Amino acid sequence: MSASSSFADAASREIDGLHRLLQAWFRAEGTGDPAGILARFDEGFHMMNPAGKIITYQQFSGALPGMRGTRPTLIMEISDVVVRHVGDGAALVTYQEKQTQDSGVNNRVCTALLLNRADRPTPVWRHLQETWLT
Repeated sequence: MSASSSFADAASREIDGLHRLLQAWFRAEGTGDPAGILARFDEGFHMMNPAGKIITYQQFSGALPGMRGTRPTLIMEISDVVVRHVGDGAALVTYQEKQTQDSGVNNRVCTALLLNRADRPTPVWRHLQETWLT
């Protein structure tokens, strides 16, 4: 298996892996230490949420502790993960995310840029774009 193929597989697995951690965080399951989640993000991370708001790593890391347990019924489902490009230590991945909470459901399509950093055990998130699916 080539290094780029191995990284593509790791990037694909990371999409679901991070969402399992986030779901547990929002449901107040598992550890109360946000370090395990934050280690999966590059310090230059930024995202554009479905409403078009830009969120930086600093904003996300500052807000994360206060989000623990705020969505106890949340279920996050990831599907249609496709690695669109791998090169120069980065992978561009698209996927769909379905969030169910209480009686509400929302769906989004996402594009993520993940980096292959030697100092981290998993690919790290550098950019995320989320778009509502109607």
